[in-house]
Amino acid sequence: MRVGIMVTGLALAIVGLAFADGRHGAMLAEFRPDIMMLPQAVIIVLFLGLLVRGFLHRNRPRVGGKLGPIQTTDRPPALPSGFSRTYTRAVTLFVASDATHFPTLKAFLRDGTAQQPVVMRIYRVAGCKAEIEIPDRTADYERIDAAQALALLRELPDPRLVRRLHLRDEPSFLDPWVRKLRGEAFYNLGHATNFSLIVLYKPDWRLGQSLASTLLHEWLHLVAFASTVQLWRFKRANAIEPLPPLALEPVNFGDRNTEAYEAWCDLGEKLLGYDENAARQTALQTPLHAVILWRCVERMLRRTPLRLRSTRFDELIERGKFMRAEVEPKARALRARLRV
Repeated sequence: MRVGIMVTGLALAIVGLAFADGRHGAMLAEFRPDIMMLPQAVIIVLFLGLLVRGFLHRNRPRVGGKLGPIQTTDRPPALPSGFSRTYTRAVTLFVASDATHFPTLKAFLRDGTAQQPVVMRIYRVAGCKAEIEIPDRTADYERIDAAQALALLRELPDPRLVRRLHLRDEPSFLDPWVRKLRGEAFYNLGHATNFSLIVLYKPDWRLGQSLASTLLHEWLHLVAFASTVQLWRFKRANAIEPLPPLALEPVNFGDRNTEAYEAWCDLGEKLLGYDENAARQTALQTPLHAVILWRCVERMLRRTPLRLRSTRFDELIERGKFMRAEVEPKARALRARLRV
């Protein structure tokens, strides 16, 4: 805002001087190049800032690993149905086992993690840019395969939000730090980042529906990252309709919206979950928050192309009818009460 005021003041000064001596056309022509260079200077400063930040964080571990070069294989496996391409890529993953002796998260990430090079078999989903990444080796558990991962992805209201679905055979490198803070056994089941990445840790097909719920929870993070206005309204609704506390307090890794993100995903997992009665009860208990979240997700659900439409489309459309008939009137009544 200060920049805007300075630019406005400068422009007015230029115009005033120009009209004062009768040479306004020449004066504006003289000053316009300097004004036009201001946006370019801002872009250059931001770009340099990103470069410096990238250099300082070059050795930090990354969720989902660091992508390496694409590799060639003599005999690529048969392409399963629903995919348009498969290839292999070298990826550097990160592991950690103990965070007890590290005083800060920064120290733990710098010195308490180790690199683990692996080869990932990557499957491109037909019709969109989503890719499923699976370690190109035998797992020591009943890992889901590409077809099972695709089936889970197709249950989401809009799978296009996911750019990378990364299946990980080892626990998250952040788990030791969280266990240190909580003082109890803790294991991440999934992780989402604002780079359209979802990681599933040790996705065993025997987990059944809980694995689908984990993917849905992480997908809702991507929705929240992409829905700034709706998330702001969701947070504002607490003034009228306080949400119950989360069953597990989230660990904040430096994002001021962490608590709001987790509240959004916790509520969304119930509203969009596989238990119809639980979804209805949750919506009726928190109608204002439920309507904000539901409208956001339903818009995505309806706009998804037919070839990528959720396999749960009809089920969720029916649930939407309940939301409009029973939940939206309660939300309107709450808003009206606040105005009074």
